[in-house]
Amino acid sequence: MIVTAVVLGLALPVVAQQPAAMPPVLIVPGQSIAGVALGRTVSATLGRLGQPTEMRSIRDGALYTFPRYGLNMYAADGAVRAISTTNSLLRTAEGIALGSNVAEVRRVFGTQFTDAVVEGLLGIAYDQHGIAFGLDGVVVSVIIVYPPRTAAAQPAAVPAAAPALASPPAQVDLALTSLPRVENLRPFSPETQYMSVAGFLRYVVYHQTGLWLTQNEAFRMLQEQLRTRL
Repeated sequence: MIVTAVVLGLALPVVAQQPAAMPPVLIVPGQSIAGVALGRTVSATLGRLGQPTEMRSIRDGALYTFPRYGLNMYAADGAVRAISTTNSLLRTAEGIALGSNVAEVRRVFGTQFTDAVVEGLLGIAYDQHGIAFGLDGVVVSVIIVYPPRTAAAQPAAVPAAAPALASPPAQVDLALTSLPRVENLRPFSPETQYMSVAGFLRYVVYHQTGLWLTQNEAFRMLQEQLRTRL
């Protein structure tokens, strides 16, 4: 998602005769995206970003979406706990951004990564840095920043209650009763293998069926579960 001058509007005024402030398009692993910092209060962050397009209540927290900036903010206990972006203007100091390939990511961050599921996409996570990349093939499609040393999701670790089927069906049955109940899980926690709840739902269904729900399907199913919460 390309967001033009509106993102630049997040910049703080630069005082004459002083060095320019850090660009607001910077992604800082384990710390911030576009100046939205981990640990900052939700009220202070909303004061800077404005009201979200959507706020979705989740267990012990909330998800705030800002499509005009290409940002998703995960908050709990009144503070920002994780930030993801699909904005191609945002990049790390080394230039890694949406559209970068895996080779470029590995050149910058090294080879000590774990396989992960990032916002429903297979990808790689640098737990020691607090940054992970969701991939479309070998191309970065989403970037998430979270506290360093938080264990990332391991695609190989299939939940015991969701074994892969020997012969996946031709299509996914989207009936609510056929899906695992995930609405009470806490996002980016051990119980979701450090994924978003929708991403975890997609991941479990994939290992049950061999097919991926679309992100829209996963969000719709999660909303249905929230409306019929057990």
